[in-house]
Amino acid sequence: MYTLIKLTDGSVREAVVLANTRSWMRLASPGLEDVLELRLHGVDWFDERGEPVQFGFFLATDDAVSAAPPLPQAAFRYAC
Repeated sequence: MYTLIKLTDGSVREAVVLANTRSWMRLASPGLEDVLELRLHGVDWFDERGEPVQFGFFLATDDAVSAAPPLPQAAFRYAC
């Protein structure tokens, strides 16, 4: 699955979800030497350094690609 993630430095990266559960996710992003590993703590997602990360997914329809319905506000702060 394709996603965009927003890091705390304000950068937005494209990524592909390699694996996920309800509280853990591994993402591959071009230009990074290693995969990103995210963990859910409460209602927020954090990277390996404990920095918060926001992300969103896109859904393909027959006629267009559109942003997925938003997650709860605490988990999805920015529409990427």
